[in-house]
Amino acid sequence: MTDKTYNGILAFLRDLIKDTPWEGNVFAVGGCCRDTVMGTLVKDVDLAVSLPDGGVEFACWLHKKGLTIGEPVLFTKYGTGRLTLKAFPDDEIELVQTRREKYDDRTKRDPSVAFGSIEEDCFRRDLTINTLYYDISTGKLLDITGKALHDIQHHIIRTPSDPDTTFDDDPVRILRAIRFAARYGWEIAPEAFEAMKRYVERLSIISPERMWGEFEKILLCPHPGQALAMLKEVGAMPYIIPELCKTYNLAQSDYHFGTVWEHTLKTVDLVPADTLLRTAALLHDIGKIVSATKGADGKPRFPRHDRRARSIVGLILNRLRCRSSFIDKVIFLVVNHEAAKGWGAHAQDMTDAQLRRLEFTCRTYGRFDRLLTLIDADNRAYAPAHCMPGQVKAIRQRAAELKADHTDGFSVRLPIKPSRIARIAGMRPGPQFDELMRRLFDHIFKKPHTSRDQVIHLIKKWKKQ
Repeated sequence: MTDKTYNGILAFLRDLIKDTPWEGNVFAVGGCCRDTVMGTLVKDVDLAVSLPDGGVEFACWLHKKGLTIGEPVLFTKYGTGRLTLKAFPDDEIELVQTRREKYDDRTKRDPSVAFGSIEEDCFRRDLTINTLYYDISTGKLLDITGKALHDIQHHIIRTPSDPDTTFDDDPVRILRAIRFAARYGWEIAPEAFEAMKRYVERLSIISPERMWGEFEKILLCPHPGQALAMLKEVGAMPYIIPELCKTYNLAQSDYHFGTVWEHTLKTVDLVPADTLLRTAALLHDIGKIVSATKGADGKPRFPRHDRRARSIVGLILNRLRCRSSFIDKVIFLVVNHEAAKGWGAHAQDMTDAQLRRLEFTCRTYGRFDRLLTLIDADNRAYAPAHCMPGQVKAIRQRAAELKADHTDGFSVRLPIKPSRIARIAGMRPGPQFDELMRRLFDHIFKKPHTSRDQVIHLIKKWKKQ
């Protein structure tokens, strides 16, 4: 949201709660205060209300005054609410009571929540940079720990309380600390980093959904390679994607630099901040953990690692409870990321038929574009002497020319229905018919303007043969 919108929401609430019991008890908190101090765009408005059940009660009060769009969404167990004001229909607001938490069962991340003072609320938070409070009534910014403003100024990530307690209580904070460090390129305080290592095994209690939610945010940060390296260093990866641990020391051919893991980090850094692309980049070489062998020259080989990744990617993302449609899209990108490997550094060895076949396989331009983006990142993450930064550019240029001529693979259609082809050939569905269809498409990819009569002639000719 814009600064004007954010300040408008605060001014609207300031006037609204004046001379009411809410005056002096409603605070903007966390990320919105941090972003304001840093001069960056405010993404979310979070309010803390320093009264028992304050988040729920304040949400209901706003609704009763007819100021909300629909009824607030309430989570009474945690004393929180979510609503949208009619005056600011494009921005959702989260409301919580200031609280303290008690962790009765160390095997679960499900604390009992009770009302607490603003000081208790502050010191239970994850990081000092998220502990600023803005008193809506007075317009004062409160730095209760005395560390938040200092740490923002000096680019430090640390906890407001003892780091052992912070990470033991909620191990997801380990991932959050890494995410913020990679988001801003800041350093994690040594005492916090050591505590993260000590309590990393506590990640085993985190639900797959919550784990993926935080890991997805890590993938989308400006420096994902840095974040992934920190996850490895603190020992978190075995609790997120243990299969990746097998790539840490997996050597590659001379075409690459370093290990499979090092190549993977560079590939992830080279794709845009898109969940689908970064997940595919992260897992694009995961098939190498099961296909590793050595050639006659004693050098590493990974035959069909792209195809063998299919089941591994499915296993990983299903375990993290990702949507099936998302899993299918990631698998497609991973399985096809080697599609252009033999086409030359500038696609000089690519034929129009090969390009049309790839376009046809992708079905849509969007999927084709994403696949080329992944291929380009993979190419550029090779050793300097073997990377191919110009290949995808050449592929895109030729694809644009085919599209202009209306001979691209997205437009490829057989001029006869498969059922009619089967009758002409006298075949039933099966391997023989599949081979016939493959030969027909191979012909169409080479000669996209083949007519219906020409296809019938080919079918009859092949039938005689």
